[in-house]
Amino acid sequence: MDKLSPITLAATGCTLIVTSVAVYKVFFSGSKDSSTASKEVVEEVEDTRPKLNIYFGSQTGTAEGLCRVVEREGKERGFNCEVIDLEDWEEDSHEEFIKNAKKAACNVFLMATYGEGEPTDNASQFIKLLKSETDDFEFPHTVFGLGNTQYEFYNAMGKLLDKKLSGEKLVPYGEGDDDKNLEEDFENWKDGVFWDGIGGLAGPSEESNAKPENANKVVWGKSAPTPTPNPSTKFYFDAKSSTITVNREILADTSKGANSTKHIEVTLPKGMKYNTADNAGILPHNPKALVNSLIAHLGFDGSATFSLSGSGEYKSIFPTPSTVHSTLTKYVDLLAPPRRSDLKLLAKYAPEGLSKDMLVRLSSKEGKQEYEDKILKSYVGIATLLTKKCTDIKLSFEDLINVAPRLQPRYYTISSSSSVHPKSLHMTVAVTKGVNSESGDKYVGVCSGHLAETSECDMFVKESSFKLPSDSTPIIMVGPGTGIAPMRALMQERVNRKAKGRNVLFFGCRKKNEDWLYREEMEEWVDKGNMELHLAFSREQKEKVYVQNVMENKGELIKDLVANQGAWVYVCGATRMGADVVKALKFVVGDAKVKDMQDKGELIQELWA
Repeated sequence: MDKLSPITLAATGCTLIVTSVAVYKVFFSGSKDSSTASKEVVEEVEDTRPKLNIYFGSQTGTAEGLCRVVEREGKERGFNCEVIDLEDWEEDSHEEFIKNAKKAACNVFLMATYGEGEPTDNASQFIKLLKSETDDFEFPHTVFGLGNTQYEFYNAMGKLLDKKLSGEKLVPYGEGDDDKNLEEDFENWKDGVFWDGIGGLAGPSEESNAKPENANKVVWGKSAPTPTPNPSTKFYFDAKSSTITVNREILADTSKGANSTKHIEVTLPKGMKYNTADNAGILPHNPKALVNSLIAHLGFDGSATFSLSGSGEYKSIFPTPSTVHSTLTKYVDLLAPPRRSDLKLLAKYAPEGLSKDMLVRLSSKEGKQEYEDKILKSYVGIATLLTKKCTDIKLSFEDLINVAPRLQPRYYTISSSSSVHPKSLHMTVAVTKGVNSESGDKYVGVCSGHLAETSECDMFVKESSFKLPSDSTPIIMVGPGTGIAPMRALMQERVNRKAKGRNVLFFGCRKKNEDWLYREEMEEWVDKGNMELHLAFSREQKEKVYVQNVMENKGELIKDLVANQGAWVYVCGATRMGADVVKALKFVVGDAKVKDMQDKGELIQELWA
């Protein structure tokens, strides 16, 4: 009788949902050599190790990636671990999930907060259930929240979950701040609180240095049936190829060569529609030269075709059949600096020597500063790590797609009106540029760089929070820099509808002759009486002036529009700017009025860190 080890998940960033873990007994007749024996009976035996359910509410993959860390370490510490996407926890499956949670030794929730205190897309139905009158969320649990202190409602979802869950709280609530060092916050909680709190519940541990068995199996040269999408990476399956018809520079002065902002127009593929100021989700592509260098270094055949398969109720992490080259271009994040937990996993694939020692050191607490200097500040991605720094690590293609993180979509608020441009959408894209601090090499943002150079893109549409009030209601728009995108869309819509309500825009940039985006359009709206414009040029004078400063100076106008005429306020741009704008608004109309607007959906913000 041989005992086969449990199915084990692979890497941080892998998005496979495991629905069951089991141990199997296999009985053979004749020889005990499994290579020649014939199987007679396969009996599924219950895994008796304590159950650890690991749930994630994730928008960009960070919370899910940290769940994989807990899963790997939990298996090593003697737990039967199951990672669960909260998108699966809906009303029709609620009773089953509650039963599963009550049977577990511990249920750990890693909950990100999206935007201004909202749940992530995959956790929206779960949060709706949690807020309902039901009182059956009673099971052993703990919660770690993922947030950013630049947002007004910091870690709202983590705090809500910690408050609403009942049953034994095995470990105190923890939270991480992405504005500072979220991964360090998580590690301090995980190593200093979490494992100490539940360690006494653990069963027999696994070998910690063993490579995890790959959850996503590569089947070469075979065409599999259309795979069921994994909810976490459903965007790969929803995206459609779209043609870029306009791609023009809209900065008035690019002589310095550092900055670039593009106005991009995309033809909508058949069946795709959008509402004014929705979000365009763009799937970035890795640079061709980078993909080719990694393929050559690891000795892959870029044209080889494969399909993915897995165990249990398998859901594919990306569409297959696919080629090696296409997969490394579209689905594997080769550029983003890996987390320290990724480096710890990668070390398991390294032979004894300098590479292994370096990865172990960089992934340790003692190597934190070295990690920041050599990986984060140098912007070293997994492709550069493998081809230039740890050249003795020879991952198989299957290992690579299980270890490496997934490429995530980038969202751009659509800068056109769907009624004015029903067959196309517009985007306003600031192209990210920088220099590698270690090598001196220049780099460009993976998505903005791709959009700046390509003639087509993979795209889908996602609903945004921007909605217009009645045509008679005034609106106040605050959109400095590329935050002008949704305001341009709203203005096109309001002009097209001949809305009677006043339109007031606060726009800011560095210099009027350098980066005043869509200047001619704004001036035309003003000349025709469609819009009132208030400008802030931060570098035109000795003291910097921003949109929030101009708002305070126009306090009487804002107070009249908001308090007396019921104006809605829209804010788009960086989170720090958004916080300052809300502060200025509170100064003008009072805290109570701002709170009332937020509750009624009359203060709408889309901000990014």
